Amino acid sequence: MPRHTDSRQRLLEIATDLIWESSYGRASVDRICERAEIRKGSFYHHFESKEQLALEALEHQWQIYRRELNDIFSPLVPPLERLRLHMAKARETQEAMREKVGFVCGCPLFSLGCEVGTLEPAIRAKVHEILDQNLRYLEAAIRDAHTTGEIVAPDPAWKARIIFDYCEGAHTRARIMNDLQPIREIEQGVMEILGVGQPVELSARG
Repeated sequence: MPRHTDSRQRLLEIATDLIWESSYGRASVDRICERAEIRKGSFYHHFESKEQLALEALEHQWQIYRRELNDIFSPLVPPLERLRLHMAKARETQEAMREKVGFVCGCPLFSLGCEVGTLEPAIRAKVHEILDQNLRYLEAAIRDAHTTGEIVAPDPAWKARIIFDYCEGAHTRARIMNDLQPIREIEQGVMEILGVGQPVELSARG
């Protein structure tokens, strides 16, 4: 049984995993507690409801992921390299999750947002907030690539939205098909959208 001081963190992690692996609806309080090996009384000591847990789990994971994005999208990294590193990281994450759970999970934010729809406005708003912040990283990299002359993108915000929707669509298709191929093709597709030649494989660079 986890120590009381660890139980809150454990619940956040387990809720994140269950929602990503299956769905928000299937991640019941009972199932979360069982997986976390925590009594239901301890759950309600930390969280008023499953909705509050989901909201805090989203923020918790976003803070972790944002630190990774800050490194990937550092201004010290060339703009197009930022995009390639970002897509490589997403591919590696999906490959690791499939190895862990046995199937392709796709984007947890899109899956959750589509599932809750208008039924859970607080969760939908949180998902939208995080997706919007993700979009800003892409927009900054595209704007910098246009400024340096690597691409022609006079409207970086619009181009970022097109690429963002394409990437998320590929992740959703990969989940539906249970096949990583759409995700593995994202880098080539994004570079074609940007009008860039065939990208160099990350493994081939020094």
